[in-house]
Amino acid sequence: MPELIRVMVVDDEPPARNRIKSLIKEHADLMLVGESGDGVDALHKVEELAPDLVFLDIRMPGMTGLDLGRALRGDRRPYIVFTTAYDEYAVDAFTVDAVDYLVKPFDKARFREALGRVRSRFATGLPPAAPELGKLLERLAAQGPERLAVKDGTRLRLLDLPEITYVQADGDYLDIHMAGGEHLLVRERMGGLEQRIPAGSFVRISRSVMLNIRHVSEIRPGERANYVFSLKSGERFVSGTTYRGTVRSLVERIRAQP
Repeated sequence: MPELIRVMVVDDEPPARNRIKSLIKEHADLMLVGESGDGVDALHKVEELAPDLVFLDIRMPGMTGLDLGRALRGDRRPYIVFTTAYDEYAVDAFTVDAVDYLVKPFDKARFREALGRVRSRFATGLPPAAPELGKLLERLAAQGPERLAVKDGTRLRLLDLPEITYVQADGDYLDIHMAGGEHLLVRERMGGLEQRIPAGSFVRISRSVMLNIRHVSEIRPGERANYVFSLKSGERFVSGTTYRGTVRSLVERIRAQP
C-alpha cells in the first residue's frame, strides 16, 4: 500500500471545500485530516495536525492564502496547491513555492496532474517547489487568452492585453506601453512576443512597432503607399515597407466590415 499523504483543505466557501474533499476520496493514498474556512484558523490547525499537503484558497477572511503560505515555514512546512478563481495571483503563488496552482473550476484530470507533482516530491523527499514558471504561465494563458506574462526585473507580471496600447522595439528590449501612461521595458524580441499574442488583436506595422487595434482611432494613407496610424492617446505611427502587405490586409478587412 502506498504511503499515505495527509491532506488538509482550506477554503472559505463550503461548496468548494466539499468539491475538493470528494476528489480526495477518489485517491487511496490521500487521507483528509482537517479543513478550515479562514486563514487564521487554518494556521493553527496546520501547526496542530501537521498535514503533508494543503489545498489552499487565496481570497479568504482573516488571513489570505498567500499570507498563510508565507507563514508556513520550517521543517514541517506542508506542500501547497493553491485553488482559486483568480489567476492574477499566479506569480505571487510561485514566490510562496506552491507545488501547483489550480484555477477554478478545475476538472478531475487537472486535479490528478497537481497530485502527480505532489507525489513526485513526496516520494523523493524533495522540499516543496513550484513547477517551472514558464509552463505555469502558459497554462494560465490558455485559460485566459486576454493576459500576457512578461518579466519585470526579478518578477513576472500578468498584463491585461486590452490595456496594452502599443509595443516598440529597442534592440533586445521591448517597451510595452499601457493605457494610462505606464510603460514597461522587458528583454524580449518582437517576433517572440508576436507569437504569444492572440491573432487579430494586434497588428505589427513595422519592424519596431506593434499596435493594439483596440486603441487605434484613425488610419489614413501616407507617403510611399504607407499608412499613418493614430491612437486614441494622440500618438501616431507610420507603417513600414516590410509590413505593407499586412497593413493593407488590415485596412481592407476594416473596409469590408458592415
